[in-house]
Amino acid sequence: MYYSAIGLIAIVLHVILNHNFIKWDRNRDEANKAYGRFLLASLLYFVTDALWGILNSLGVPALLYADTIAYYISMALTITCLCNYVTRYLHLSRGFGRFIRIFGRTFAILEIVLLVINHFVHIFFWINPDGSYQAYVYRYIALYMQVALCVLLAIQTGVVMARAADEMKKRYFTIFFFCTAMGAAIVLQILYPLLPIYAIGLLIGSAIIHTFVNEGEIEEQFKVLKSVADIHYSMHVIDLAKDTVQELTARQEVKAIVNRREGALEMMREVINAVTVKEQLEAVLQFTDLATLAERMRDNKTMSMQFVGKETGWVQALFIAIEADPYGKPTKVIFTTRIIEEEKKNEEILVKKTIVDELTGLYNRRAYEEDILEYSNNPVGEDFVYASIDVNGLKVVNDEIGHAAGDELIKGAADCMKTVFGSYGKVYRTGGDEFVSMFFVSEEQLKAVEEDLMNATDKWSGELISSLSLSAGYVTKREFKEETILDMAKIADKRMYKAKSAYYAKKGIDRRGQAAANTALCNLYTKILKINITDDTYSIVNMDASERTSDKGFADTISEWLHGFGKSGYVHKDDLDEYLKKTDINYLREYFREGKTSISIQYRRKYADGFKQVAMDMIPADDYSAENQTLFLYVKNIDM
Repeated sequence: MYYSAIGLIAIVLHVILNHNFIKWDRNRDEANKAYGRFLLASLLYFVTDALWGILNSLGVPALLYADTIAYYISMALTITCLCNYVTRYLHLSRGFGRFIRIFGRTFAILEIVLLVINHFVHIFFWINPDGSYQAYVYRYIALYMQVALCVLLAIQTGVVMARAADEMKKRYFTIFFFCTAMGAAIVLQILYPLLPIYAIGLLIGSAIIHTFVNEGEIEEQFKVLKSVADIHYSMHVIDLAKDTVQELTARQEVKAIVNRREGALEMMREVINAVTVKEQLEAVLQFTDLATLAERMRDNKTMSMQFVGKETGWVQALFIAIEADPYGKPTKVIFTTRIIEEEKKNEEILVKKTIVDELTGLYNRRAYEEDILEYSNNPVGEDFVYASIDVNGLKVVNDEIGHAAGDELIKGAADCMKTVFGSYGKVYRTGGDEFVSMFFVSEEQLKAVEEDLMNATDKWSGELISSLSLSAGYVTKREFKEETILDMAKIADKRMYKAKSAYYAKKGIDRRGQAAANTALCNLYTKILKINITDDTYSIVNMDASERTSDKGFADTISEWLHGFGKSGYVHKDDLDEYLKKTDINYLREYFREGKTSISIQYRRKYADGFKQVAMDMIPADDYSAENQTLFLYVKNIDM
């Protein structure tokens, strides 16, 4: 939120510094009236700039789009008013001065017209549905035109300054400097669109001009800074060239150390050592090192960091450059700190909600995929273990006792895994009763971990269900040094399913019941095939002999058979394109390689009494793998 913070500070500073000139006064001369309009346009810009950061963080694309329109209009008005003010301040009522004013007004009108067109055709910018900002060519053209206006103003001011009396040269030089700096700020804004460089340049530039409109501007600036500083934990102005520090506000523990003007570098080290937790001390000392700050902030207006204070909790530290040398290195900065403990707590709550499974408290699928990507892109040691775990008998529990008992079983499994694996790594709930753990243990420790999990599940007992059983497959990097993490995951799944099969075999499944179920299944489907889309083969489990005819596309390979059936006229012409697409063998190979668990294809099939709706379902067989893609293909009539 520092982007909006800069904008809000700019609004406060701008209003307090220039409130007398923002108010309309008909008795002022034309130059001062133009200056007032310039200040009003600048204020509008600061407001839209501050709102932009807030709306962007809130993720409201519609409001962000509206604010961006206002942002660009206010920017165009600011430059136009600046042209009017400078030319009138320099008393350029004709010739080149008039040309610049006309140029400025034409630019503003043209930009507004382009922004209207942009609503229908994206030529300037767009806010995507996810809230991201997309810039187009006319945005850059508009900004470069503003740079051109600033250059023209600087050139004209330089010409006038060269002819001016000595007492006026300083004032004209200020105008010259502001126009030049503003042009540079716009260039930097083009290069760094997500930094508030334009706002900072505008604020600093208008403050410099204010020096010649209202005497005592420097003193007023510090009053404003002190009023803003009240909301900060500490705020100091640091002169890097002179190694001095001036306090604007500070809490007592900081005051006790920053008790003199000189020696800013050493005092900064003392403060950081006194207030920062040990774990982050080195990093914070590097960030606040005043000896290297100027080089690190070269051509940058701000630099920020978050760290944990011993007594305060989370703190936001920010350097703001307020003076710089000709090489872009700051010579004077504002260093401010603000306590953000409450903000961080809210942020942690939001993050936790996005990566933690609500039922079990384990990491969820999103966290799993992020960590898989991290492990895949970075090498892991031989102690890395991937475990695939599944709850045994969950469907039976849900069907016979109820889903409350099923949830209790899942939570019990999660608690056991958290207890056993938690000290070594993370546990994820990746599906209904599917879990994964990725952790680091030695070969000897892994045996103990497996036993601990078995003991934990043996001892577990719930209120609705008294026992818990898990099937697990473990794979270590030590076993498969050349395999990727995703390959290890597939091996772990196979081992888990093997363990699950052994569990059910030990329990004694009723084979006669299975046979009866198989007969019922065959009666339900008109066609059951086991197909292999890797080598384009098939075997028939159940199918009427009348289907094995050439007029229905029957062939030696499954790809030819499916394609031939589609082209035979037995598929309704309105369903044919979709049928041919989804039964294409290359489509199926890629579809199931992506981890999909089934595909259903519905179409109208011709029978003797007309077309009827049928469904073709394909699901992976038990021996399915990425290298050997075996599927069961079922066809049934659903138009009863």
